[in-house]
Amino acid sequence: MIDAKTQELLEAMLRRVGRSLLQYVSEAYPWTTAEEQDALAQFQTLAREEGEAAAAIAQFLGQQGYGAPHLGPFPMAFTTINYVSLDYLLPLLVETQRQDLEQMQPALGQVTDPQARDQVQKIIDMSQRHLTTLKALATSHPQVASTVH
Repeated sequence: MIDAKTQELLEAMLRRVGRSLLQYVSEAYPWTTAEEQDALAQFQTLAREEGEAAAAIAQFLGQQGYGAPHLGPFPMAFTTINYVSLDYLLPLLVETQRQDLEQMQPALGQVTDPQARDQVQKIIDMSQRHLTTLKALATSHPQVASTVH
């Protein structure tokens, strides 16, 4: 059984992943052109993978004897991001993903339980892959490439 601090860290990570900007906009239907359908498909794949990762954390917490925490609503700041174009969305996703990753990485050093540490590492690895993919999407999107570093 994991300790209370590890439980708290995993619950915070579950909320971060389960209520991320990527999850929000996957439900907000970004506006795309016919030429952007491949990018949209990649974006949806990332969101699906992130949702599955959140479910895996919830399942792990359940196996440890804890109920899955209530995720709560999405941040209010997200509510203005509905039906927006990829031009607008991609730089936001890149920056938010970068910030989320920076905030999650310290958790790895705070978790001593090997199974819980594995859960945290999987989320960090996924987030890094997603950041790389989002940067590539932004770079290949002509209107966005100049705004993403």
